Amino acid sequence: MANRAYLYSANKELTKFRDVSEYPNEIPLFYKIILGSETQMSTSKIWNFELPIVITADFKNGLKKFYNFLDYLETQESVDKQKITEFKNETDDFFEKHPERELDLLFLEGGEIYDLVGDIYPLEEQNEALYDEIISISKDIDEILEKKPENVFDFNDIYWLQAIKDDINILSVYWTYVSYYSFNKS
Repeated sequence: MANRAYLYSANKELTKFRDVSEYPNEIPLFYKIILGSETQMSTSKIWNFELPIVITADFKNGLKKFYNFLDYLETQESVDKQKITEFKNETDDFFEKHPERELDLLFLEGGEIYDLVGDIYPLEEQNEALYDEIISISKDIDEILEKKPENVFDFNDIYWLQAIKDDINILSVYWTYVSYYSFNKS
């Protein structure tokens, strides 16, 4: 098994999917941020599993949240602004080259990642924990963008912010035209 997280765009009816990203061995932070708008749990389209092991979110608003957060981070003195620009440019470039990928929803298939410890923690419980984490990160970002603290890294004691402070590359984007489980076929 490849042990990847797969991110797709999808229409509201979940009848059309397009590959947008995949990442090995974990669910990256940028997925957790862009999945933070109208977040819901759903069932898999690549696994034969009846319980919810998928996270869905509003595509447009999730991407907007990511951009707004990156824009705010650029105001921070200690942040590598060149890296932030790189993340935004990579995102812009991907969707400019592949506008057909801009559908209604984001659709995260995390089953392969969950399966890494599936014998210890049931897949659906891991998905629920990820859902809770995404909701928490989304609330943190909403509060940060509302209050706009002078130094975001002194704002509360938020673990994922400290991870960004330690290494801005944790926000790297991983857009891809074709994933291992590709929905790009007509």
